[in-house]
Amino acid sequence: MKVTVLTYNIHKAIGNDRVFNPERIINICEQENADIIALQEVDRGVPRSRKLDLAAHISGALGFNHRLGLNVDLKMGAYGNATLSRWPFGEGLNLDLSWTIKKRRGCLSDIIETPKGPLLVMNFHLGLSRIERHFQIRKILDSGILRRHKDTPIVLLGDSNERTRYLDIFMNFAGYRNTAGANKRKIKTWPTFAPIWNLDKVFCNAHCKVLSYEVVKTPLTRIASDHFPVKAVLEIG
Repeated sequence: MKVTVLTYNIHKAIGNDRVFNPERIINICEQENADIIALQEVDRGVPRSRKLDLAAHISGALGFNHRLGLNVDLKMGAYGNATLSRWPFGEGLNLDLSWTIKKRRGCLSDIIETPKGPLLVMNFHLGLSRIERHFQIRKILDSGILRRHKDTPIVLLGDSNERTRYLDIFMNFAGYRNTAGANKRKIKTWPTFAPIWNLDKVFCNAHCKVLSYEVVKTPLTRIASDHFPVKAVLEIG
């Protein structure tokens, strides 16, 4: 069975033109026809995004199920990660990745009940420092939900904030490969107006076969957020 996954830091649906426009995000997701969409920087009840529940708004427009994991509380509202799925959700939790006094971070971890069986999707947004990211990845890999489902297809994806090869090497050693394959050093996903870093990544375990990988670069994705979305087509089952 083919499963298309998309990871996208939507920057609260505020584009490079400083305009809040969630319809652009919806249009991009529709065009890419993904089955599972991992979003980061998703607002709920925040004035800058018209106090919308962005996860509910986007998933509703797509006709998808969704889960929201809020990590950062603001004076009004909060934001975090959201996972959208064509199929129902099963077990899930928002794994707390916060480290010392740094900004709160999380990994939204969910079982998705695909027609071929359970798929574990872990949607992360990692910190800005190397030591923080090391702590966070260790916590993800040691989490109970991942250990319970280690014999099922697993996809870990999101905004890594990693500018070097360190995360790829660490994940490969743990049994998870970057779906970008041999071209990963050449790939740039941020910032969209002049990309210099490959921050947005999709990893999977040996129960997934990578069929294709793409950084989605279109006139719309260049303006809709400061990150490009990344899409991978996997075979599971």
